[in-house]
Amino acid sequence: MNADGGRPPEGTTQKRRRSLKRRWIQFVLELMGRAEPPERVAAAVALGVGIGLSPFVGFHFILAVVLAFAFRLNKLDTVLGSFAGNPWTLPAVFAAGYRLGRAVLGYAPQFVPPLKWQRILHSDFWVAFRGPGFGPRLASFLVGTTLVAAAAGLATYLLARGFLKLYHRRHPRIAARAALRRQRSAVPPPEEVEIRPDGRVH
Repeated sequence: MNADGGRPPEGTTQKRRRSLKRRWIQFVLELMGRAEPPERVAAAVALGVGIGLSPFVGFHFILAVVLAFAFRLNKLDTVLGSFAGNPWTLPAVFAAGYRLGRAVLGYAPQFVPPLKWQRILHSDFWVAFRGPGFGPRLASFLVGTTLVAAAAGLATYLLARGFLKLYHRRHPRIAARAALRRQRSAVPPPEEVEIRPDGRVH
């Protein structure tokens, strides 16, 4: 309400909404490391995509966080990238990976028959791996799916890096901040200087 006890003008309300929306978008972009070098942001997202499409179902989130810490990448970017593996994408990726792994390892389709990928999220799916062909089936699945996940991660890195470089060119201030962060990370921390009691520097 304004000073007269009435409602604020329509234009003022819209401006406030736009301002809040802009601040929220900026906040999310900051969390995603938009001011970091494009290569690092792209690497974080690509790592997440590769993990999300990997055969290690049930451990994607943990792997994303652990590897993001290990490689000192943006944790949010990596976790968001891991959501590439979901109930809509994993069946197709795992089916293609299984066939690829079977071809790479040289197993005949008669020896390593197809699996029912439409039941991948059901508890009885893994029963299909039982029997004399357990080893070849599991090997085909792990090898092929890992190759597909790695290829998807590489493609994501190239696309994300290109997009972010274009974004930085169109936003010079963001590019300047990214360059400053890159400069700071490249400079090693100053070595500690030990001063002896006699006043000599060691």
